[in-house]
Amino acid sequence: MTVRDLLRLVLSNLKRMKARVAMTAIGVIIGTAAVVVLVSLGAGLQRLATESLYGMGGLDELMVRNDSYWGMMEVKANGSAQQQQQNLVLDDVVLDQVRQMEGVIAVTPFLDVTMMGPLKLDRQEGWGQIYGVDMDEFVKVAKLNRGTLELYRGQVVIGAMVPENFIPWEEREESETPPEAPELMGKMLQMMQYTYNEGDMYPTESIVARLEVVGELQQQGYMYDYSIFMPLKEAQRLNQQMNAGLPPEAQSSARKGYAQALVKVQNPNQAPVVEQQIKDMGFTVQSDRQELESINQFFLIVQAILGGIGAVALLVAAFGIANTMVMAIYERTREIGLMKAIGATNQDVMSVFLAEAGSIGFLGGIGGVLLAIGVNAVINVVGQPLISQGGAGFMGPGMAGQEAAQTLTATPLWLPVFAILFATLIGVVSGIYPAIRAAALSPIHALKYE
Repeated sequence: MTVRDLLRLVLSNLKRMKARVAMTAIGVIIGTAAVVVLVSLGAGLQRLATESLYGMGGLDELMVRNDSYWGMMEVKANGSAQQQQQNLVLDDVVLDQVRQMEGVIAVTPFLDVTMMGPLKLDRQEGWGQIYGVDMDEFVKVAKLNRGTLELYRGQVVIGAMVPENFIPWEEREESETPPEAPELMGKMLQMMQYTYNEGDMYPTESIVARLEVVGELQQQGYMYDYSIFMPLKEAQRLNQQMNAGLPPEAQSSARKGYAQALVKVQNPNQAPVVEQQIKDMGFTVQSDRQELESINQFFLIVQAILGGIGAVALLVAAFGIANTMVMAIYERTREIGLMKAIGATNQDVMSVFLAEAGSIGFLGGIGGVLLAIGVNAVINVVGQPLISQGGAGFMGPGMAGQEAAQTLTATPLWLPVFAILFATLIGVVSGIYPAIRAAALSPIHALKYE
Protein backbone atom coordinates (compact mmCIF):
# COMPACT_ATOMS: atom_id res chain seq x y z
CA MET A 1 0.00 0.00 0.00
CA THR A 2 1.47 3.33 -1.04
CA VAL A 3 1.46 6.41 1.15
CA ARG A 4 -1.01 8.06 -1.23
CA ASP A 5 -3.41 5.13 -0.97
CA LEU A 6 -3.04 5.11 2.80
CA LEU A 7 -3.85 8.82 3.11
CA ARG A 8 -6.85 8.49 0.80
CA LEU A 9 -8.19 5.55 2.80
CA VAL A 10 -7.64 7.28 6.15
CA LEU A 11 -9.39 10.45 4.95
CA SER A 12 -12.32 8.42 3.68
CA ASN A 13 -12.67 6.50 6.95
CA LEU A 14 -12.52 9.69 9.06
CA LYS A 15 -15.24 11.31 6.94
CA ARG A 16 -17.52 8.33 7.61
CA MET A 17 -17.42 8.94 11.38
CA LYS A 18 -17.33 12.72 11.52
CA ALA A 19 -19.26 13.12 14.78
CA ARG A 20 -17.20 10.56 16.66
CA VAL A 21 -13.92 11.98 15.34
CA ALA A 22 -15.03 15.51 16.26
CA MET A 23 -15.93 14.54 19.84
CA THR A 24 -12.71 12.58 20.24
CA ALA A 25 -10.67 15.45 18.80
CA ILE A 26 -12.29 17.89 21.26
CA GLY A 27 -10.63 16.03 24.11
CA VAL A 28 -7.27 16.35 22.35
CA ILE A 29 -7.96 20.03 21.64
CA ILE A 30 -8.64 20.76 25.31
CA GLY A 31 -5.57 18.82 26.44
CA THR A 32 -3.28 20.47 23.89
CA ALA A 33 -4.63 23.93 24.68
CA ALA A 34 -4.08 23.29 28.39
CA VAL A 35 -0.46 22.35 27.76
CA VAL A 36 0.23 25.41 25.58
CA VAL A 37 -1.61 27.90 27.82
CA LEU A 38 -0.06 26.70 31.08
CA VAL A 39 3.47 26.53 29.68
CA SER A 40 2.99 29.94 28.04
CA LEU A 41 1.83 31.36 31.35
CA GLY A 42 4.91 30.01 33.10
CA ALA A 43 7.15 31.38 30.34
CA GLY A 44 5.42 34.76 30.51
CA LEU A 45 5.89 35.04 34.25
CA GLN A 46 9.53 34.06 33.81
CA ARG A 47 9.99 36.73 31.16
CA LEU A 48 8.44 39.41 33.38
CA ALA A 49 10.68 38.38 36.27
CA THR A 50 13.86 38.30 34.20
CA GLU A 51 13.05 41.57 32.42
CA SER A 52 12.48 43.21 35.78
CA LEU A 53 15.90 41.92 36.80
CA TYR A 54 17.45 43.39 33.66
CA GLY A 55 15.67 46.63 34.46
CA MET A 56 17.09 46.72 37.98
CA GLY A 57 20.68 46.63 36.82
CA GLY A 58 22.99 45.01 34.32
CA LEU A 59 24.37 41.50 34.40
CA ASP A 60 27.77 43.13 33.94
CA GLU A 61 27.67 44.71 37.41
CA LEU A 62 28.76 43.22 40.73
CA MET A 63 28.15 44.67 44.18
CA VAL A 64 31.03 43.78 46.49
CA ARG A 65 30.18 43.86 50.19
CA ASN A 66 32.35 43.65 53.29
CA ASP A 67 30.16 41.98 55.91
CA SER A 68 32.74 42.54 58.64
CA TYR A 69 32.33 46.31 58.13
CA TRP A 70 29.07 46.08 60.05
CA GLY A 71 30.23 43.33 62.35
CA MET A 72 28.42 40.65 60.30
CA MET A 73 30.66 37.70 59.55
CA GLU A 74 30.32 34.05 58.84
CA VAL A 75 31.13 31.88 61.84
CA LYS A 76 33.65 29.30 60.76
CA ALA A 77 35.08 26.29 62.53
CA ASN A 78 38.62 27.45 61.93
CA GLY A 79 39.42 30.26 64.33
CA SER A 80 42.17 31.66 62.12
CA ALA A 81 39.69 31.88 59.22
CA GLN A 82 37.30 33.83 61.44
CA GLN A 83 40.08 36.16 62.49
CA GLN A 84 40.99 36.69 58.86
CA GLN A 85 37.34 37.56 58.12
CA GLN A 86 37.39 40.12 60.93
CA ASN A 87 40.50 41.76 59.48
CA LEU A 88 39.07 42.16 55.99
CA VAL A 89 39.06 45.75 54.81
CA LEU A 90 37.48 46.90 51.58
CA ASP A 91 39.70 49.91 51.05
CA ASP A 92 41.30 51.71 48.13
CA VAL A 93 44.15 49.19 48.01
CA VAL A 94 41.70 46.32 47.51
CA LEU A 95 39.71 48.30 44.96
CA ASP A 96 42.92 48.94 42.98
CA GLN A 97 43.54 45.18 42.97
CA VAL A 98 40.05 44.60 41.62
CA ARG A 99 40.63 47.20 38.90
CA GLN A 100 43.60 45.16 37.69
CA MET A 101 41.47 42.05 37.13
CA GLU A 102 40.86 41.10 33.52
CA GLY A 103 37.61 42.47 32.15
CA VAL A 104 37.01 45.06 34.89
CA ILE A 105 36.36 48.53 33.45
CA ALA A 106 35.16 50.47 36.52
CA VAL A 107 35.29 50.19 40.32
CA THR A 108 33.80 52.73 42.69
CA PRO A 109 32.90 52.70 46.38
CA PHE A 110 29.25 53.20 47.30
CA LEU A 111 29.60 55.14 50.55
CA ASP A 112 26.29 55.61 52.38
CA VAL A 113 25.87 59.15 53.62
CA THR A 114 24.43 59.20 57.14
CA MET A 115 21.08 60.98 57.16
CA MET A 116 19.31 62.15 60.32
CA GLY A 117 16.40 63.82 58.62
CA PRO A 118 14.70 64.27 55.25
CA LEU A 119 15.65 66.28 52.23
CA LYS A 120 13.71 69.44 51.51
CA LEU A 121 12.82 71.20 48.30
CA ASP A 122 11.73 74.60 49.56
CA ARG A 123 9.20 73.47 52.19
CA GLN A 124 8.35 70.09 50.65
CA GLU A 125 10.01 67.09 52.27
CA GLY A 126 11.32 64.22 50.20
CA TRP A 127 13.92 61.52 50.36
CA GLY A 128 16.63 59.75 48.44
CA GLN A 129 19.57 57.67 49.59
CA ILE A 130 22.78 59.63 49.13
CA TYR A 131 25.93 57.81 48.05
CA GLY A 132 29.47 59.03 47.75
CA VAL A 133 31.16 57.68 44.63
CA ASP A 134 34.44 58.02 42.78
CA MET A 135 33.21 60.29 40.00
CA ASP A 136 36.07 59.34 37.66
CA GLU A 137 34.83 55.75 37.82
CA PHE A 138 31.13 56.54 38.13
CA VAL A 139 31.04 58.22 34.71
CA LYS A 140 31.89 54.80 33.21
CA VAL A 141 28.84 53.26 34.89
CA ALA A 142 26.15 55.94 34.95
CA LYS A 143 23.98 56.88 31.96
CA LEU A 144 23.36 60.61 31.98
CA ASN A 145 20.00 61.91 30.78
CA ARG A 146 20.71 65.63 31.12
CA GLY A 147 23.01 67.97 32.95
CA THR A 148 26.56 67.02 33.83
CA LEU A 149 28.53 64.47 35.83
CA GLU A 150 31.32 66.97 36.50
CA LEU A 151 30.51 67.80 40.11
CA TYR A 152 31.98 70.37 42.44
CA ARG A 153 31.46 70.85 46.13
CA GLY A 154 27.80 71.01 47.04
CA GLN A 155 26.61 69.55 43.74
CA VAL A 156 24.86 66.22 43.15
CA VAL A 157 23.38 64.13 40.36
CA ILE A 158 20.04 62.41 40.96
CA GLY A 159 18.40 59.20 39.76
CA ALA A 160 15.48 59.35 37.34
CA MET A 161 12.83 58.54 39.98
CA VAL A 162 14.05 60.86 42.75
CA PRO A 163 11.72 63.76 41.74
CA GLU A 164 8.71 61.51 42.45
CA ASN A 165 9.85 61.28 46.07
CA PHE A 166 9.01 64.98 46.45
CA ILE A 167 5.35 64.64 45.45
CA PRO A 168 3.22 65.41 48.55
CA TRP A 169 1.35 62.42 49.93
CA GLU A 170 -1.86 64.41 49.90
CA GLU A 171 -1.63 64.81 46.12
CA ARG A 172 -0.86 61.10 45.66
CA GLU A 173 -3.96 60.09 47.60
CA GLU A 174 -6.37 62.68 46.20
CA SER A 175 -5.34 62.64 42.55
CA GLU A 176 -6.95 60.05 40.27
CA THR A 177 -3.99 60.27 37.89
CA PRO A 178 -0.34 60.22 39.00
CA PRO A 179 0.60 63.82 39.86
CA GLU A 180 3.47 65.42 38.02
CA ALA A 181 6.80 65.30 39.84
CA PRO A 182 8.52 68.62 40.59
CA GLU A 183 11.47 69.78 38.54
CA LEU A 184 14.71 69.30 40.50
CA MET A 185 17.31 70.25 37.89
CA GLY A 186 19.05 73.42 38.98
CA LYS A 187 17.22 73.41 42.30
CA MET A 188 18.75 73.35 45.79
CA LEU A 189 17.96 70.43 48.09
CA GLN A 190 18.37 71.03 51.81
CA MET A 191 19.78 68.14 53.80
CA MET A 192 18.08 68.35 57.18
CA GLN A 193 19.07 67.09 60.61
CA TYR A 194 16.57 66.54 63.41
CA THR A 195 17.92 66.38 66.95
CA TYR A 196 15.91 65.69 70.10
CA ASN A 197 16.86 67.34 73.37
CA GLU A 198 15.85 65.78 76.65
CA GLY A 199 12.42 66.98 77.71
CA ASP A 200 11.57 68.50 74.31
CA MET A 201 8.54 67.15 72.47
CA TYR A 202 9.60 68.56 69.13
CA PRO A 203 12.96 68.07 67.41
CA THR A 204 15.39 70.83 66.64
CA GLU A 205 15.69 71.29 62.90
CA SER A 206 18.91 72.37 61.25
CA ILE A 207 20.29 72.43 57.71
CA VAL A 208 23.39 70.24 57.35
CA ALA A 209 24.10 70.93 53.69
CA ARG A 210 22.62 72.50 50.58
CA LEU A 211 22.92 70.28 47.52
CA GLU A 212 22.54 71.69 44.02
CA VAL A 213 21.13 69.27 41.46
CA VAL A 214 23.22 69.56 38.30
CA GLY A 215 22.55 66.23 36.61
CA GLU A 216 19.87 63.57 36.16
CA LEU A 217 20.47 59.93 35.18
CA GLN A 218 18.49 57.79 32.80
CA GLN A 219 16.40 54.96 34.19
CA GLN A 220 18.80 52.07 34.62
CA GLY A 221 17.75 50.20 37.77
CA TYR A 222 16.50 50.68 41.29
CA MET A 223 19.96 51.25 42.77
CA TYR A 224 20.44 54.22 40.46
CA ASP A 225 16.89 55.50 39.97
CA TYR A 226 16.11 56.29 43.61
CA SER A 227 19.57 57.44 44.68
CA ILE A 228 21.52 60.68 44.82
CA PHE A 229 25.23 60.74 44.04
CA MET A 230 27.99 63.09 45.13
CA PRO A 231 31.80 63.01 45.08
CA LEU A 232 33.35 60.55 47.53
CA LYS A 233 35.34 63.12 49.49
CA GLU A 234 32.26 65.31 49.92
CA ALA A 235 30.34 62.29 51.28
CA GLN A 236 33.13 61.51 53.73
CA ARG A 237 33.11 65.10 54.94
CA LEU A 238 29.34 65.03 55.43
CA ASN A 239 29.56 61.76 57.38
CA GLN A 240 32.13 63.24 59.71
CA GLN A 241 29.88 66.25 60.22
CA MET A 242 26.76 64.14 60.83
CA ASN A 243 28.57 61.78 63.21
CA ALA A 244 30.21 64.49 65.26
CA GLY A 245 29.26 64.15 68.91
CA LEU A 246 28.03 60.56 68.60
CA PRO A 247 29.60 57.78 70.71
CA PRO A 248 32.63 56.22 69.01
CA GLU A 249 30.88 52.89 68.47
CA ALA A 250 28.11 54.67 66.55
CA GLN A 251 30.39 56.56 64.22
CA SER A 252 30.51 54.77 60.90
CA SER A 253 33.36 57.01 59.83
CA ALA A 254 35.53 55.33 62.43
CA ARG A 255 35.31 52.06 60.52
CA LYS A 256 38.07 51.31 58.09
CA GLY A 257 37.36 50.99 54.40
CA TYR A 258 33.96 50.84 52.74
CA ALA A 259 30.90 48.72 53.29
CA GLN A 260 30.33 48.13 49.57
CA ALA A 261 31.69 48.89 46.13
CA LEU A 262 30.35 48.58 42.60
CA VAL A 263 32.35 46.65 40.00
CA LYS A 264 31.50 46.82 36.30
CA VAL A 265 32.95 44.35 33.80
CA GLN A 266 33.26 44.74 30.07
CA ASN A 267 31.14 41.70 29.21
CA PRO A 268 28.56 39.77 31.29
CA ASN A 269 30.39 36.55 30.37
CA GLN A 270 33.41 37.81 32.32
CA ALA A 271 31.37 38.47 35.47
CA PRO A 272 31.52 34.90 36.90
CA VAL A 273 35.33 34.83 36.77
CA VAL A 274 35.69 38.26 38.38
CA GLU A 275 33.05 37.35 40.95
CA GLN A 276 34.92 34.20 41.97
CA GLN A 277 38.22 36.07 42.24
CA ILE A 278 36.63 38.63 44.58
CA LYS A 279 35.04 35.88 46.66
CA ASP A 280 38.44 34.23 46.98
CA MET A 281 39.64 37.47 48.57
CA GLY A 282 37.04 36.91 51.31
CA PHE A 283 34.34 39.39 50.28
CA THR A 284 30.67 38.83 49.57
CA VAL A 285 29.49 39.46 46.02
CA GLN A 286 25.90 40.13 45.02
CA SER A 287 25.10 39.92 41.33
CA ASP A 288 22.00 39.86 39.18
CA ARG A 289 23.42 36.79 37.43
CA GLN A 290 22.94 34.74 40.59
CA GLU A 291 19.36 35.92 40.91
CA LEU A 292 18.74 35.26 37.21
CA GLU A 293 19.98 31.67 37.54
CA SER A 294 17.75 31.11 40.57
CA ILE A 295 14.74 32.60 38.75
CA ASN A 296 15.35 30.43 35.68
CA GLN A 297 15.67 27.27 37.77
CA PHE A 298 12.49 28.11 39.66
CA PHE A 299 10.46 28.79 36.53
CA LEU A 300 11.76 25.66 34.80
CA ILE A 301 10.19 23.71 37.66
CA VAL A 302 7.02 25.81 37.41
CA GLN A 303 6.75 25.21 33.66
CA ALA A 304 7.35 21.48 34.14
CA ILE A 305 4.57 21.32 36.72
CA LEU A 306 2.15 23.38 34.63
CA GLY A 307 3.01 21.40 31.51
CA GLY A 308 2.49 18.17 33.45
CA ILE A 309 -0.97 19.31 34.54
CA GLY A 310 -1.87 20.02 30.92
CA ALA A 311 -0.36 16.71 29.80
CA VAL A 312 -2.70 14.86 32.16
CA ALA A 313 -5.66 16.27 30.22
CA LEU A 314 -4.01 15.17 26.99
CA LEU A 315 -3.43 11.66 28.33
CA VAL A 316 -7.09 11.45 29.29
CA ALA A 317 -7.91 12.32 25.68
CA ALA A 318 -5.67 9.43 24.60
CA PHE A 319 -8.13 6.97 26.13
CA GLY A 320 -10.86 8.59 24.05
CA ILE A 321 -8.83 7.99 20.88
CA ALA A 322 -8.22 4.36 21.87
CA ASN A 323 -11.91 3.86 22.55
CA THR A 324 -12.86 5.39 19.19
CA MET A 325 -10.48 3.12 17.32
CA VAL A 326 -11.67 -0.01 19.19
CA MET A 327 -15.24 0.85 18.29
CA ALA A 328 -14.12 1.30 14.67
CA ILE A 329 -12.78 -2.25 14.67
CA TYR A 330 -16.17 -3.67 15.61
CA GLU A 331 -17.91 -1.57 12.97
CA ARG A 332 -15.41 -2.42 10.23
CA THR A 333 -14.63 -6.05 10.98
CA ARG A 334 -16.00 -7.28 7.65
CA GLU A 335 -14.08 -4.48 5.89
CA ILE A 336 -10.85 -5.62 7.57
CA GLY A 337 -11.55 -9.21 6.49
CA LEU A 338 -12.14 -8.06 2.92
CA MET A 339 -8.87 -6.09 2.92
CA LYS A 340 -6.95 -9.17 4.02
CA ALA A 341 -8.79 -11.36 1.51
CA ILE A 342 -7.63 -9.21 -1.42
CA GLY A 343 -4.02 -9.19 -0.24
CA ALA A 344 -3.61 -6.61 2.52
CA THR A 345 -0.98 -7.61 5.06
CA ASN A 346 -1.14 -7.23 8.84
CA GLN A 347 1.24 -4.28 8.48
CA ASP A 348 -1.15 -2.60 6.05
CA VAL A 349 -4.04 -2.97 8.48
CA MET A 350 -1.97 -1.67 11.38
CA SER A 351 -0.83 1.28 9.27
CA VAL A 352 -4.43 2.27 8.53
CA PHE A 353 -5.51 2.29 12.18
CA LEU A 354 -2.31 3.95 13.41
CA ALA A 355 -2.65 6.64 10.73
CA GLU A 356 -6.29 7.26 11.67
CA ALA A 357 -5.42 7.56 15.36
CA GLY A 358 -2.47 9.82 14.58
CA SER A 359 -4.67 11.98 12.34
CA ILE A 360 -7.14 12.51 15.16
CA GLY A 361 -4.27 13.54 17.41
CA PHE A 362 -2.85 15.81 14.68
CA LEU A 363 -6.18 17.56 14.08
CA GLY A 364 -6.72 17.92 17.83
CA GLY A 365 -3.22 19.35 18.19
CA ILE A 366 -3.82 22.02 15.55
CA GLY A 367 -7.17 22.90 17.10
CA GLY A 368 -5.61 23.01 20.55
CA VAL A 369 -2.89 25.42 19.43
CA LEU A 370 -5.47 27.72 17.83
CA LEU A 371 -7.60 27.59 20.97
CA ALA A 372 -4.53 28.31 23.12
CA ILE A 373 -3.71 31.39 21.02
CA GLY A 374 -7.20 32.73 21.68
CA VAL A 375 -7.07 31.92 25.40
CA ASN A 376 -3.63 33.56 25.70
CA ALA A 377 -4.99 36.68 24.02
CA VAL A 378 -7.84 36.84 26.53
CA ILE A 379 -5.45 36.32 29.46
CA ASN A 380 -3.21 39.12 28.21
CA VAL A 381 -6.12 41.51 27.72
CA VAL A 382 -7.43 40.78 31.21
CA GLY A 383 -3.98 40.76 32.80
CA GLN A 384 -2.59 43.91 31.19
CA PRO A 385 -4.54 46.34 33.42
CA LEU A 386 -3.51 44.33 36.47
CA ILE A 387 0.15 44.60 35.50
CA SER A 388 -0.24 48.29 34.69
CA GLN A 389 -1.72 48.98 38.13
CA GLY A 390 0.49 46.79 40.29
CA GLY A 391 3.22 45.63 37.97
CA ALA A 392 5.68 48.49 38.41
CA GLY A 393 7.16 46.81 41.42
CA PHE A 394 7.03 43.40 39.75
CA MET A 395 8.65 44.53 36.51
CA GLY A 396 11.09 46.88 38.12
CA PRO A 397 11.36 50.61 37.59
CA GLY A 398 13.48 50.17 34.52
CA MET A 399 10.62 48.39 32.78
CA ALA A 400 7.86 50.89 33.58
CA GLY A 401 5.93 52.03 30.55
CA GLN A 402 7.11 49.30 28.23
CA GLU A 403 3.88 47.97 26.78
CA ALA A 404 5.55 45.07 25.00
CA ALA A 405 6.55 43.58 28.31
CA GLN A 406 3.07 43.87 29.81
CA THR A 407 1.75 40.44 28.84
CA LEU A 408 1.20 37.55 31.20
CA THR A 409 1.89 34.85 28.62
CA ALA A 410 4.79 34.22 26.29
CA THR A 411 4.65 31.40 23.75
CA PRO A 412 8.08 30.15 22.60
CA LEU A 413 8.27 29.30 18.91
CA TRP A 414 8.98 25.66 19.68
CA LEU A 415 5.91 25.21 21.89
CA PRO A 416 3.13 25.06 19.21
CA VAL A 417 5.22 22.68 17.08
CA PHE A 418 5.97 20.51 20.10
CA ALA A 419 2.30 20.51 21.14
CA ILE A 420 1.12 19.36 17.70
CA LEU A 421 3.80 16.66 17.47
CA PHE A 422 3.08 15.51 21.01
CA ALA A 423 -0.67 15.33 20.34
CA THR A 424 0.03 13.35 17.16
CA LEU A 425 2.32 11.00 19.08
CA ILE A 426 -0.34 10.53 21.75
CA GLY A 427 -2.79 9.62 19.00
CA VAL A 428 -0.42 7.09 17.43
CA VAL A 429 0.38 5.51 20.80
CA SER A 430 -3.33 5.33 21.61
CA GLY A 431 -3.93 3.50 18.34
CA ILE A 432 -1.32 0.77 18.92
CA TYR A 433 -3.63 -1.60 20.81
CA PRO A 434 -6.57 -1.21 18.39
CA ALA A 435 -4.20 -1.58 15.41
CA ILE A 436 -2.71 -4.81 16.81
CA ARG A 437 -6.17 -6.12 17.53
CA ALA A 438 -7.33 -5.30 14.02
CA ALA A 439 -4.27 -6.90 12.43
CA ALA A 440 -4.80 -10.07 14.46
CA LEU A 441 -8.28 -10.66 13.05
CA SER A 442 -8.68 -13.77 10.93
CA PRO A 443 -9.95 -12.98 7.41
CA ILE A 444 -12.40 -15.90 7.48
CA HIS A 445 -13.94 -14.99 10.82
CA ALA A 446 -13.94 -11.29 9.91
CA LEU A 447 -15.92 -11.95 6.71
CA LYS A 448 -18.46 -14.01 8.63
CA TYR A 449 -18.85 -11.31 11.32
CA GLU A 450 -22.35 -9.81 11.50
